[in-house]
Amino acid sequence: MFEQLSSLIQQHSQQSVADNPAIPNEHNQGVVEELKNVILSKVTGLVSSGQTDKISEMLSSSGDTPETKDMENNFATNIMQKFGINSQVATSIAATLIPGILNALRGQGGIQEILASLGGGSGLSGLSSLGAKIGLDKDGDGDVDLNDLGKMFKF
Repeated sequence: MFEQLSSLIQQHSQQSVADNPAIPNEHNQGVVEELKNVILSKVTGLVSSGQTDKISEMLSSSGDTPETKDMENNFATNIMQKFGINSQVATSIAATLIPGILNALRGQGGIQEILASLGGGSGLSGLSSLGAKIGLDKDGDGDVDLNDLGKMFKF
């Protein structure tokens, strides 16, 4: 599923990111990586807190869930801060990309299939390991947990 998600993000971000003159070319890959991190971080957080029903809601709605809006806000804020993207551009990109990617994920299969494939069939430890592989393990202990969240935001 990680490969599918990466592919979906690449496909959906081409027009909004790579072909967007408001985003300098040298930041294209960083913006796409940030998008991956925001989506995977939200899904991982919801699974680890036992809120898989929220993931189902995200995938079955048209982008009008608090979790989707949270991802949009986090992504927009992050690319504004990290890459100096204009607020209106960042907000517009987030409002287009995240619901589009969730809609594409919905077409990939049922929620149980998505969760199982994200976790590699091994539950939360698989998700934590996946998070570590994509750079979310900020404290280097081999898993993704609240300590990493604190390091991400300097708590």
